[in-house]
Amino acid sequence: MRNEPPAPLRGSPAAPAIPRCAFVTGSRGSGKTRWLQLQIRDLAREHPGARCGVVLAEEGRTRMERFSQETPGVSVRRLLLPCTCCPGLADLPGALREMVEVVRPGWVFLEVPSLAAAGFMAEFDRVMGWPRELAVCLDRGWTTALLDDSLSPFQMALLGLADRVVPCLSPLGSHPGFPGAPGPASSNDPA
Repeated sequence: MRNEPPAPLRGSPAAPAIPRCAFVTGSRGSGKTRWLQLQIRDLAREHPGARCGVVLAEEGRTRMERFSQETPGVSVRRLLLPCTCCPGLADLPGALREMVEVVRPGWVFLEVPSLAAAGFMAEFDRVMGWPRELAVCLDRGWTTALLDDSLSPFQMALLGLADRVVPCLSPLGSHPGFPGAPGPASSNDPA
């Protein structure tokens, strides 16, 4: 992926552009929000004035909401996920269409629980058909299971779908950037 704003949809000149989309998933505490914040900061540096949309399918308040209030050009939308096995009940396509129409973001990041990620992506692919990527953030448990070859079939399948695997964040580690976002990200960034 190049680091240019997305091209407009074909047809009407007033039609909103298709944003670059990235699903971000992993277990609770795996660094999803921190990684997202780093990607958005990199985008803001590379593309001043760029707008990003973030769809959160997580329970409770997150640091991303505070981050969006402090960071220009970031719009956050919560998505109620009544059941992790039935992501269709959350109406992801409706939330995305509304965000694109109102915010007109160049990039949309979708932070989803690992148990619902495959279902959300299948619905996204079936209904939206937009290009998308998947970043899976590993926590220490997933990292250990990956190293000793004891991942569950669910974990193996999710990692098999991943375009990017973000290693477990540790004080000495670093993590790669999302291919659609510019530059490497530093793990020393206070988020």
